[in-house]
Amino acid sequence: MRDLLNGVVLAVALSFGAPLPGQTDATGRIPPVAATPDTARLHRALAAALGDDFHIVHTELHSDLRERGGTFWLVHALPRRAGMFELRYRYDYRELTRPADPLYTHVEHTSYIRVGEQGCWRRRQAKDACLGDTVILPFVVSDTGHAFTLTFRDAGGTGLSGEADAQAAPGADSVPNPLSAHLRFLGAGRHHTPSRAATGRGRTTFSAGFVAMAPGRFNLSLSSRPSAAGSVPIVIVPRGQPVTVLLGREQITARHETQGFASHWGNQYMTSVLLLQPGDPISLEFMPPGVAGTLLPLSVSIDAADDPTGSIAPIITRFPFQVDPAHAFNAFVADHLPAERGLP
Repeated sequence: MRDLLNGVVLAVALSFGAPLPGQTDATGRIPPVAATPDTARLHRALAAALGDDFHIVHTELHSDLRERGGTFWLVHALPRRAGMFELRYRYDYRELTRPADPLYTHVEHTSYIRVGEQGCWRRRQAKDACLGDTVILPFVVSDTGHAFTLTFRDAGGTGLSGEADAQAAPGADSVPNPLSAHLRFLGAGRHHTPSRAATGRGRTTFSAGFVAMAPGRFNLSLSSRPSAAGSVPIVIVPRGQPVTVLLGREQITARHETQGFASHWGNQYMTSVLLLQPGDPISLEFMPPGVAGTLLPLSVSIDAADDPTGSIAPIITRFPFQVDPAHAFNAFVADHLPAERGLP
């Protein structure tokens, strides 16, 4: 029962980026790693696993995000062929509170890298990168005993192609939009979630739809009280321009080899930056002016005809491009985004 409860707590904690159980000291903080990770050995092991499918361009250590998992080894790699790849690595589990009776013996991370042909549509074809792009592969290296494997799964489908067939709602183009040269406003939608409470009032969320039009870098705010601090950084690059992207999703399994106990959960390396190409549609939540209440972060599908009068249109405000490196995992990509001078 103890192990079962620990496993439940583990899955919930890691879904919010918390450290593994047993990985904190008496003060609740992750203790310093005894020595700098042996990146030379890691490099040799990873290069052998990547083979001819990926070329390692650059590596760096990040240790200032310890509350999100410890020390990270960031590997910048160029894919050499298109397709679906499974990247897996494992390391020994370091138990601090019960070293004689560890809950697990090792931890395993599994990621899938979807690589499209050069000039692919990343978002519309559900690709992580195109040939020519650089992929940042994040590895947790706070512990030891790392081993890597890479498996080619299949060539992968092409998904949608061409520019998005985005239809604007009637009157959408009349909404003031200082970003119209880069982002066309398509309209706003609402989604109501009934409440199980006796009041039956439920919650309503609002989303604004846009389609990328032309390259540029800027921050976008949809707030009735616009502020650069709450804006979304957006970079639109020409189709075919190589970029650097962060591999953002993985599945993690912690298991005990002899006792057979295991926990499974998903992890995301989230950033606030939206990297787009002309033709990419996006949907962003907002609160219309005069609407009170708290909105839940629900997924909303935009229907251009949902708001034909424009009565719930957002207030679109442009701010100079900026990325907060202290937010989420922005620090992993902040120095590798396309520069303004590199855009048409």
